[in-house]
Amino acid sequence: MIIMKRFVGVLILFLLIITSVDGQKNIPAFLELGKYDAKILTEAYLRPYGDMLGKSLNGGWYNSADVHKVAGFNFTVGVNMAMVPASGSNFDVTALLPKMENNWGLKDGNHIAPTVAGSMRTRPTLTFEGEDVLTLPNGSGFDKFPMPIIQFGVGLPFRTEISARFVPGFKIPDAGKIKMLGFSVKHSVKEYIPGVKRVPFLSSSLMVGYTNFGSDLGVVYKSGTNQKLNIGANGFTTRLLVGVNLPIIAVYTGFGYGSTTSDFALKGDYEGIGNNPLKVGYKTNGFDANAGLRLRFGIVAIHGDYTIGDYPMATVGIGLSFR
Repeated sequence: MIIMKRFVGVLILFLLIITSVDGQKNIPAFLELGKYDAKILTEAYLRPYGDMLGKSLNGGWYNSADVHKVAGFNFTVGVNMAMVPASGSNFDVTALLPKMENNWGLKDGNHIAPTVAGSMRTRPTLTFEGEDVLTLPNGSGFDKFPMPIIQFGVGLPFRTEISARFVPGFKIPDAGKIKMLGFSVKHSVKEYIPGVKRVPFLSSSLMVGYTNFGSDLGVVYKSGTNQKLNIGANGFTTRLLVGVNLPIIAVYTGFGYGSTTSDFALKGDYEGIGNNPLKVGYKTNGFDANAGLRLRFGIVAIHGDYTIGDYPMATVGIGLSFR
């Protein structure tokens, strides 16, 4: 268990480093505009990560349409990599100015700003009565969002399988604390389909999954106490799975509905602003589909799949699977 905990910690640390937490640490800079206007710009700035975070939680639940036999099991380590469309790397500040409380201007007419997933050398500067107030912060320049997946599954009676995800609250230097908990249930429906139930290499099942994610990231804004960015997200998905299972190769596809919520909140005391000054949230829902391939060598299985949608996602993983 200790070895596994260290392995998961290293994996998460690596993924957080390559995505760069610096973009998220820039959020307190928006407070220079006041709480109301800061919220409007922060919501546009963080939207790609908010949407990708939710999408990532719903992926990686399966690498086969089949279910384990009673006491069969799997242990899988993988990564969901959600990707930002080209439109998600920047936003138009002029579209937001009419919604803002103060009468802000833009220096030199520059009005396209990077989101947290983008990067620009020259960025818009907001002015007030001719005076420069804030040059909008840069993003991370990383337009992908990797989510580590560590998962266990076990077969139960009545052609049913349950799976669990669990990351027990690791504290990572310079990246904060991260935790994740999720459960899913998969039930074979092949037996209810005339003709299909007699074909040994075909499989079909229904799956329902839920995942909760949370993290705390330390931030700094002038003086104050206990300053941090709190991130929380939930994902729910239900899928119809269909697959072909051969001795070494399995092909699978899933189609279904998913919904996600994600929230980013500045917690703590901020000089001149107050306590807990900012919170933005995002919701996504809709249908999506994926297709994948699994290669199995004894009890070792390697898999990969791709999910289409506004924020497409690739999943890869390796694990142990028995029965």
